Amino acid sequence: MQESSYLILGLGENATLQEVENAYKALKEKYQKQCFEEGETGSFAAKMLSKIKIAYNDCVDDIKKKEIVGDGSIYEAIKKLVEENKLNEAQALLDETEPRDGEWHFSQAHIFFKRNWFLESKNQVEMALTYDPDNQNYKTTLLALNSMQSKADDEIKAQRQARAGYSAPQETGGGMAGSGLCSYCASLLLCNAICWFCF
Repeated sequence: MQESSYLILGLGENATLQEVENAYKALKEKYQKQCFEEGETGSFAAKMLSKIKIAYNDCVDDIKKKEIVGDGSIYEAIKKLVEENKLNEAQALLDETEPRDGEWHFSQAHIFFKRNWFLESKNQVEMALTYDPDNQNYKTTLLALNSMQSKADDEIKAQRQARAGYSAPQETGGGMAGSGLCSYCASLLLCNAICWFCF
């Protein structure tokens, strides 16, 4: 948002949504009347109509963002939205966030993982590690994702071999100590738990 958006509407940065709407309506009405005047007055009014519309949109977006984030950090707000399965809102909030550092990429990884986009999620964790190579949270998550990928690759290999007539050794009692889950599903559950405890 431009720093001057609130000033263009004649407001302070702590203005409410109602104050922004009232200021915009008043200025719009004023400049719409002047827009039909000849000369520089009409030209200036036309430019101001465009300028106040942009300022209004910027202010509304800023106020809505403040409502979502509250007193916490932007990343806490994104995490909460992901936990509530509001992935589109979380993505929109993340897209507006700068700078795109390790924490940004780690948050993107969580959104992708929640969407079941495993490889994209893993790529984002790897990018987060390029920004902060010593972050234990990122390292643990990447290890879990790599373990998941390895187990999934083993499952795919076993399925291909089974189709080709080979038999692979079978696990006894399921993947998680008799739970009845295959190792792939058990890995998914484990990774999900690790990711959300780390985040």
